[in-house]
Amino acid sequence: MQGAGVVGAEARIGKQAGPDSPTTSGEAASRYEPLDVPPLLPMWLGALLAAAVGGVLLFIFLFFPLADHQEYRGPMKQLPPAPQLQSAPARDLQKYEAAKQRELNGAPGSVPIAVAMQQTAQQGWGAPR
Repeated sequence: MQGAGVVGAEARIGKQAGPDSPTTSGEAASRYEPLDVPPLLPMWLGALLAAAVGGVLLFIFLFFPLADHQEYRGPMKQLPPAPQLQSAPARDLQKYEAAKQRELNGAPGSVPIAVAMQQTAQQGWGAPR
């Protein structure tokens, strides 16, 4: 049975036109491989993508005017000076602690922090009575 299958395949191959056999115009038209992608399709897809990006940018420009307006957002006040070595750190610490103690004692006419803590402890936490 194998021999019959081989003979049938040879017969089918023999019927096909060889490279040097004359072909008709119908056979010649069907012997090329058609292209998968039309030649202008990549160009149209690129144009569509560019139009979509341009449309999004135009939409943002028209409906969100502050999105493309950048203003300088630098420091609003002068930056502190660069750190320096302390020549007398003990004296600087005493000055700092004295300034904080004056702040805790309050300005003239205000309630000192110790008195305010006692009043808060007497009335409890919450709105003043």
